[in-house]
Amino acid sequence: MRESQMPNTPIPAAAEGMPKFNRAAIMTLAWKLYRRDWTNARPASGQAHRKSFSRCLKSAWMTAKFEAEKARMTIKQRAADRVEELTRELMRIEARPWKMTTVADRRAIQAEIQALCITTLQ
Repeated sequence: MRESQMPNTPIPAAAEGMPKFNRAAIMTLAWKLYRRDWTNARPASGQAHRKSFSRCLKSAWMTAKFEAEKARMTIKQRAADRVEELTRELMRIEARPWKMTTVADRRAIQAEIQALCITTLQ
């Protein structure tokens, strides 16, 4: 075999580290998105139909991959991400005009951060 040729061996779909996706559910979501987009409007050509469905299918795959990644996250990772979000929210609260009351919001966010920190330490 020459160097430029690739071996013709199949790679299993459930290869190491690759998540399995429900392709039927992904296709169903793509059709749902497509129908939602084109219920009242009709494209000028069949090519526009195909391009639109292609975008819907890509969107459905991105959604499935995002949900799979989110499901793989551990509880500690989710808590750490939430702490980061709450810290940013605290900074936004501190940037409010001085006449707005921020005490209650700040205390609620700080209490949630402390609870999450305790969760991540356990």
